[in-house]
This record gives sequence, structure tokens and C-alpha cells, in this order.
Amino acid sequence: MENKLEKMKKSTPYTVPEGFFDEMEKRLMQEVAMEKKKPTVRKVALWTSLAVAASLALLLVLHQRLAKTEEGSFEQVEMAFNQLSDADQQLLLEYFDEMYYLDN
Repeated sequence: MENKLEKMKKSTPYTVPEGFFDEMEKRLMQEVAMEKKKPTVRKVALWTSLAVAASLALLLVLHQRLAKTEEGSFEQVEMAFNQLSDADQQLLLEYFDEMYYLDN
């Protein structure tokens, strides 16, 4: 008695359009390439923003420490601080708190 499975034709009844897998591979590679580019641009923008904010904070702190004690110098620092964005102000305050605790 022969195995009935051996008698069956060894082919599949389903067909795939010609070039389907080649096109699928190309589409997947394009999507992967696009997704890899997006985080890189975001990271560069984030690091650039942080670098600018840190530079402004450093300049403001250095200016405050190096400035001569003159009448109106605090007002000038306060005016400069008020011209910063809310995010930069917050970053500057956090940096100042860190520096204060390191000095004490």
C-alpha cells in the first residue's frame, strides 16, 4: 500500500504575481531607510537645541560672575534672562541650582 501523500502532486495551487517578492523587498528597504533617517534628524535637532541653550546659560552665568558690581548690573541680567524662551530659562535655572550646590 503506497502512501497517499506520495501520490499527490508536489505543487501548490496558489500563484504569486511575477516580481512580487522583488517589489516587496524594495518597498521594505525603502521604508526601513526612511525610518532610519527620521530619528537622526530629530537627534541632531535636539542636541543642537541643547547646545544652544547650554551656551546661552554658560554665557549668562559667566557674565554674571565676571561682571563688575555696578548699579543696574542685576537689572541687565534680569532683562537678558527675561528675553530667553521659557525652556531656556528653565534650563538656566536648573544649571544655576547645580552650580550652587557644587559650590556649597
